[in-house]
Amino acid sequence: MERLDKDLIADPSICNLLLRICPEQLDAAVYSVVSDNSFLHRSYSLISPTGPTMGMLEETIYDNPLLLSDFRRTYCIIEARRVLSVPSELLLQGHDALRRMFKMQWPDFDGEIIVDNNGTSNSAIVYGLERDLSRFLRRTFTSNLCIDSHLSSLLRYFAAHPGRSNTVRTIANLRENSLDMIALRGSHLLMANTFAFDKPADALYYILASRESLKLDPKIDEMLLAGFSPLREDLSTRLREYIARVMPVIFPPQMFKAGREALGAPFDMIVAPLCE
Repeated sequence: MERLDKDLIADPSICNLLLRICPEQLDAAVYSVVSDNSFLHRSYSLISPTGPTMGMLEETIYDNPLLLSDFRRTYCIIEARRVLSVPSELLLQGHDALRRMFKMQWPDFDGEIIVDNNGTSNSAIVYGLERDLSRFLRRTFTSNLCIDSHLSSLLRYFAAHPGRSNTVRTIANLRENSLDMIALRGSHLLMANTFAFDKPADALYYILASRESLKLDPKIDEMLLAGFSPLREDLSTRLREYIARVMPVIFPPQMFKAGREALGAPFDMIVAPLCE
């Protein structure tokens, strides 16, 4: 994978840095907020002979000097494995109460517990960020750092772009071996979950089972697909056997102007700067 050197960008102060971190992979992108067709995107494996490690993440970032520049803003999406979606009424109890609720679910977790505004009218996201990862990010990216869970980023974007208020939208954000499934009525959250799978048939099952659990109308309630293009095309054909309205998510025009490389970047990372 081509190294990201500082000379690739003339003025980082007019650029955003986008990072997406999961245990197996780092995605990094840089683009100018004033110039079109400036988008640079790279993906790096974080898997060593002993498995994913923090050392691999640190080494990868330090080996790409451009990532250490003074950017206008740094958006970091964490594919969190420990996530709770909680009713917004519980926010009145304060963040400490929500963190206690998180600890009841995962009592052995000793990292940072973060409460995210997810943009919906009725819920918030609570997720766990490993302590060594939190310290590394806050130490390395010291100016204008925004850390979000992958579900918070997606929900903020789609809640800010509501569909028809009398129908439910289900959105599957696809990756090669996992998907995020969210359901919204306007900006009202009905479901948010992440599923891992081995083959497309499993992804199809999770999507259909999620819709069935909500008793959605296959003739009216639409299904939107975003993310990994080869799987999106495969599932579109299969889903149309069961659902009348299956459509791709319209790619955000602001990010399309940034450059065609944005089309291959993770969708939750792409939309992170669009709904602050």
